[in-house]
Amino acid sequence: MPIDFKLFRKLESLPSSLSSQSRSGSDKVEVLVKLRRGARRPVFVTPRTHIGPRMFSAEITFDDMKRLEVHPSVESMSLGRKLPQID
Repeated sequence: MPIDFKLFRKLESLPSSLSSQSRSGSDKVEVLVKLRRGARRPVFVTPRTHIGPRMFSAEITFDDMKRLEVHPSVESMSLGRKLPQID
């Protein structure tokens, strides 16, 4: 079933390239997650990189994005974007 990104209230930004593609729940995506003050990381997410005490990046499925959306520890999330190469 295609993912409707408009349902994610905690999602801060959505690259237009992702919104135009049809994705399934098992497809993976990189996200940046910001936790609420004093909250613990959801156990179903394994961080790739810690950015600070309340922020980390992770590679998760779109189904796990739905779980993050309703998780009380998560303040916000955004999809990772590839940066242009600098020569």
